[in-house]
Amino acid sequence: MGDVVQMNVYLVADPTLAGRMDFAGMNAAYAEFFGTASQPNKPTRSTVQVAALAINGALVEIDVIAARPRAR
Repeated sequence: MGDVVQMNVYLVADPTLAGRMDFAGMNAAYAEFFGTASQPNKPTRSTVQVAALAINGALVEIDVIAARPRAR
C-alpha cells in the first residue's frame, strides 16, 4: 500500500442512501489504509459517480497506480 501513488474511484448511486453515492463510506475506507501511523502515504485520488459498473450490483470500482523506487 505504501507504493500506491494515485487512485481513481468510481461510485454508483447506493439505493440504501436515497440514490446518493456513499462518499463518506469511501472516505472512511480510505482512512483505514492510508494516512495512518503505520502507512503514512496518502495517494492522490479522484472520485466520480457513474451510472453503473460492469459487475452487476457493484457499488464501487477502484483502480490504482503504484510505483516503486528503482533498486540501486
